Amino acid sequence: MDTQVIRSQQAAGFRRLRFSQELEPRYQEFRASVVRDRARLVSAAGLMLFSSFILADLLLLPAELASVTIAIRLWLTLPTITVVWWLSFCHKPANILFEHLYTLAYLIGGLSVVAIIAAARVRDFPLPYEGMLLILMFGYFAMGLPFFAVSIASALIIATYVAAELATGHPVTPLLVNLFFILTANTIGMVGSWLSEYRHRAHFLDQKLIELLHQSAKEESEQKGRLISVASHDLRQPLNVIALMLDNLSQARLSATHLSLIQRLQRTVGHFRQLLSNVLDVSRLHEGMVCPQNEGFTLTPLIGQLIDLTVDQAAIHRITLKQDTIPANLRVHADPDLLLRVLQNLVFNAIDHSGGRNIRVSANQRGDTVRIEISDDGGGLDDRIKPDVFKPYIRGEHGPDHPAGLGLGLAIVQQLTQMMGGRCGVRSYPTQGSSFWVELAVAPPPDETAATADAAGDVPLRSNPSAVPD
Repeated sequence: MDTQVIRSQQAAGFRRLRFSQELEPRYQEFRASVVRDRARLVSAAGLMLFSSFILADLLLLPAELASVTIAIRLWLTLPTITVVWWLSFCHKPANILFEHLYTLAYLIGGLSVVAIIAAARVRDFPLPYEGMLLILMFGYFAMGLPFFAVSIASALIIATYVAAELATGHPVTPLLVNLFFILTANTIGMVGSWLSEYRHRAHFLDQKLIELLHQSAKEESEQKGRLISVASHDLRQPLNVIALMLDNLSQARLSATHLSLIQRLQRTVGHFRQLLSNVLDVSRLHEGMVCPQNEGFTLTPLIGQLIDLTVDQAAIHRITLKQDTIPANLRVHADPDLLLRVLQNLVFNAIDHSGGRNIRVSANQRGDTVRIEISDDGGGLDDRIKPDVFKPYIRGEHGPDHPAGLGLGLAIVQQLTQMMGGRCGVRSYPTQGSSFWVELAVAPPPDETAATADAAGDVPLRSNPSAVPD
C-alpha cells in the first residue's frame, strides 16, 4: 500500500462503504480492532443495564411473568454479554472473528427482548415495545457495529418481533402503530450508522496517509543524515589536502606574484571550507541531528583552542587576532564543541566581513552569566541589516578580498546558542566596528580539577546518538 492507492480511494469516494480490494481487508482489520476495544466498555455497560432490568422485573411484573423474563435475562442475555466482555480481553479469537461474535451477541440480545415481549403477550400483560427501541439504538450507536452487519441483524430482530406479535394474536392495528415507530427508529439508526462508518473510513484513510507520509519523511531524513555524514568527510578531506599543499607552497621561495596568487587561493579555499561547514551545520540542525550536552568547564582552554583554529585564517587576510586576559577560574555551563563552533563562526564572520585589521576575543562574568565577545575595528554593520543580522540568508556588503557568503553563519550562532540555553547579540556603530557577544550560564566550581584535552582542526557539530557518524 502506498500514498497513491490511498489518494485514489479518496478521489473515487466510498459511498457504498467499500474500498478497493487492496484497502478493504486492511480497513476491516482496523475496524475490528476498534470494535474489540469498544466492546469492553459497552459490554460492561450492558451488564449493568440488563442487571437493572432484573430488579425492575421483580418490582413491576407479575410473579409468573417475572420468573420467565428473569430466567431469559439470567440464562441468555447476561451470559452472552459476559462472554463477549471476557473475549474482548483475550488474544483469541482474531479481531475479525470477534467482530462477528459481537454482532451475534447483539442479535441474541435483540431476540431475548422479543422473547420477553412474546411471553408477556401470552400472559395477556401489556408490556410496551420500548425495549425494542432500546435494543435497536444500542446496536446502532452504542455498540459501533458495521453498517451492513447491524442493519441485517436489526432487520432480523424486527421481523422476529412482528412474527411473535402475530403468533400471539396481537391486534393488527396496534401492531402497525408499533411497527411504524420501530421502523422510524430503525431508519434513524441506519442513517446514523452509515454516517458513522463513512466518517470512520475517512479517518482510516487519513490516518494511513499520515503514517505513510511520516514513514517517507523518516526515510528521507535518514538518507539526508547519511548524505550529510558522507559530505562532512568526503568533501572536507580534499579541501584539507588543498589547504595543506597551499600552506607548503607559501613557505617556498617563490616570486611575489606567485605568493600573492597562493594567498588568494588560500583565502578562497578557507572561504569555501567555511561555506561548506555552514551548509552542513544548517542541515544537521534542520534534521534534528544536533543534541547539546551541556557541562561545566573552564573557559580559558577553549578560548586558546579557538585562537589556534582561526589565527592562520586571520593571518591569510592580514588580520591580527588577539585575546584579552581571561580569569583562569572563569567557568561556563555549555556544550564545549557547540560553543567552539559558535565562536569560530563569529571569528570567521569578523575575518570575512568586518573589513577591519584587528579582532579581539574577550570574556567576563556578569552576575550569573558569562559574556564572550568577538570585537573588530571594521566599518560596522549597515543600519538596514542590523535588526535582522541573525536571521538566515542576511548578508552584508563584500569586496573582492571578502566574497559573499550564504548568510548562514550568524543564524547558526543564534540557533546553537539558544539550544545551549544562552542568548546572543551585537553592538555596532558606523566606522567604529562591531562586537558580537554570547551569554551563557556560569558553571559552579568543580569538585576536582578535570584535565582538558587538546583539539585541532575544524570541529563538526556534535550529533545525537541516533545520527549517522561522520
